[in-house]
Amino acid sequence: MAQAPVVYSAKDLRRRLDALPRFHLTDLPTPLLELPNLTRQLGGPRLLMKRDDLTQGGLGGNKNRKFQFEVGEALAQDCDVLLWGGGVMQSNHARQCAAAARRAGMDVVLVLNEGPHGKELQGNRLLLDLLGADVRPTGRDGMFGHEADLAATANELWTAGRRPYVIDYGPLTSIGYVECVLEIHEQSHAMGADVTHLYVASGGGTQAGLELGNRALGAGYAIRGFSPLIVEGGRTAQQAEMANATAERLGLNVSVRSEDICNSQAFVGPAYAEATPEGVEAIRLVAETEGIFLEPVYTGKAFAALLDDIRSGHLTAQDTVVFLHTGGTPLIFAYADELGESARLNG
Repeated sequence: MAQAPVVYSAKDLRRRLDALPRFHLTDLPTPLLELPNLTRQLGGPRLLMKRDDLTQGGLGGNKNRKFQFEVGEALAQDCDVLLWGGGVMQSNHARQCAAAARRAGMDVVLVLNEGPHGKELQGNRLLLDLLGADVRPTGRDGMFGHEADLAATANELWTAGRRPYVIDYGPLTSIGYVECVLEIHEQSHAMGADVTHLYVASGGGTQAGLELGNRALGAGYAIRGFSPLIVEGGRTAQQAEMANATAERLGLNVSVRSEDICNSQAFVGPAYAEATPEGVEAIRLVAETEGIFLEPVYTGKAFAALLDDIRSGHLTAQDTVVFLHTGGTPLIFAYADELGESARLNG
């Protein structure tokens, strides 16, 4: 006979999170807001938005949650420079990494591929320049293939007498989103919202943390994640591995299986970071109904998936949905051509 899953109280889960080194980068919890105009226009379900675009560091975004723990650990190890590689020049992660480093009085080195709009001094790339980040271009495109460059850069920094903290894909990547689920759980109860579904743009740690927190609290949310990029075989195995490593770090007797994670690549479009008509429609709809800005690489595509589920009848007026806004606002300005009025008229 299978054992019932272990469920932890909110108080116990928060105690475990608070035991970790943390550097303050934002005031929590972020708001959980009703979307009444959009709910009314679409005829249900009840729509809420978790505003993680309003975390404070570096113009906000989901990565600030994890950087609180990563910077906390870096300072505890007496490191003096944050080192990260793996994104592109317009990376939200890179921007928040640089801002977190500066807030903590650290230097920052970023090993980045080019990616769409990478040569334009606009959006996140402009903000990296203002932050004085040491950006090391790899000369490649896409999201991957940075490992050798990152290792060589770390060795260079050590040789020069620096103490780099290399940000990797480990438990601290997702711990912040265990805390986010805890906030959603508490906030939704306070506002009388019986949440059934949680939608998010994620191909990695954000959803891994949500999955773990959801199970630890016994919240029972149906989590639907939408990857920003296409990876052969998908990302669920890696997400489950990260969730389980995070459970071990927090001392939680909770297990996450890859087959129980819903993470779709259906709304990526032609390639990573290329705007899609469905994403642009979602961005305009949310802006015109609620005065909230999504962006074309992550949140616009995930919200397009939510709209598709509503219009296809997968979600009904009996459901209550939280859309997790993971930020990325500076990308709007880099994608002016794709998002502007002329693009809509010519689309």
